[in-house]
Amino acid sequence: MIGTFGVFLGMAVLYRARLVRATPRLARLVIGTLVGIVAIGLVNLFAYLFTGRQGVVVYSLSDRVGWLPYLFSVVAIIAGALSFILDFDLVERSAANRLPRRYAWYCAFGLLVGLIFLYWQILRLLSYVRR
Repeated sequence: MIGTFGVFLGMAVLYRARLVRATPRLARLVIGTLVGIVAIGLVNLFAYLFTGRQGVVVYSLSDRVGWLPYLFSVVAIIAGALSFILDFDLVERSAANRLPRRYAWYCAFGLLVGLIFLYWQILRLLSYVRR
């Protein structure tokens, strides 16, 4: 949990200091990466269910982990961290445009989903390291 909130606060500081900006190129990169992560995870899950072989994501707690799951987890953590930049920009733009208060729930939900995704990916990386 400390790592998750540390990444969240670090990204908030980077966004507030304007060191990282939410550009359309960054949005395409992050969204494309997240869609790819979900697609690869689903393909890997179905391959594991039907063949029993594991590739990018290791579902067993006893199997040895190669270098590819580590790389996948690190890329997922970076994508999850960069998604906060898009969320912070959405919150800032919606406040500047004086959107209705009910829209704040959508922004809060986006931040919560990002936190859960980041926590899950950090736990996955720690489980690989622990083996």
